Amino acid sequence: MAITFSQNVFERICTSATNSTAEVYDMIAPHLDDTLQSINRVLLGDMADKLDSVPGLESAVVKLVCLRTYQEQIPQLDLVLTPTGFGVVSNQNLAPASADRVKNLLQQVTNSAEDAYDRCLELLVGTDWADTAQARINIPNLIYTARQLKMYVEFPSEDVHRSKLVECRSRMYQAEEKLRQHVSAEFFDHILEQTRHNAYTKEETAMADYMCKFIGFCIAKDWAAAKDMLERIENYAEAKAETFTAYKNSEAYKVKHFQTYQNEKDDSTYFWG
Repeated sequence: MAITFSQNVFERICTSATNSTAEVYDMIAPHLDDTLQSINRVLLGDMADKLDSVPGLESAVVKLVCLRTYQEQIPQLDLVLTPTGFGVVSNQNLAPASADRVKNLLQQVTNSAEDAYDRCLELLVGTDWADTAQARINIPNLIYTARQLKMYVEFPSEDVHRSKLVECRSRMYQAEEKLRQHVSAEFFDHILEQTRHNAYTKEETAMADYMCKFIGFCIAKDWAAAKDMLERIENYAEAKAETFTAYKNSEAYKVKHFQTYQNEKDDSTYFWG
């Protein structure tokens, strides 16, 4: 389906660009379609033609496109602060907005754009999108939105948005590799796949929460809490092995439960020693 943009829609989303004339929108508009195509490639994939199949997705994508385009174009615009918002300097009698004001505006718009991206992800999980390459690219970890990151890691002095999630990604991979070593790559990959499909069972919901807590402790470098949580994860996997078939069928499980040969007297190959 085709998305159409207008000054009214753009200014409703990017309120700081509200102006009695169309100065800002006219400079932004030529770039909106390029941004949309980029988002189609990186995020939406085939879902770009089925936005109306997911309630709220089209409006979320429109918001993301407007904010992302505004974010990318702010450094190129010669902005002036007006009573209604930021406009474009159009004559020598208008003083450009201060560098600090423009910097603060750019940060606010960036934060909003990142939150809009996360909202699109939340709407896409559990749909046909979950089986696409875009799903694997955008949800490579169990914690995949800033909202989740704030749930599992305390950042007392920071406003947390998607850029912080990206910053923490290397620690996430390290923590998840430890989980793979302890409860098998097969089982971890199954939980991650269930995350993309939004299809946890009751037991998987608890396990995913334990895993995210472990990852959060690793990000925060709370190694004592991480060690305790890893032990809980292993114990829970063992207790629910009949339910967690991906774990029970894994090589890691077989190695843990391998029984060495028992030398019995009644055995025809009994060995003295």
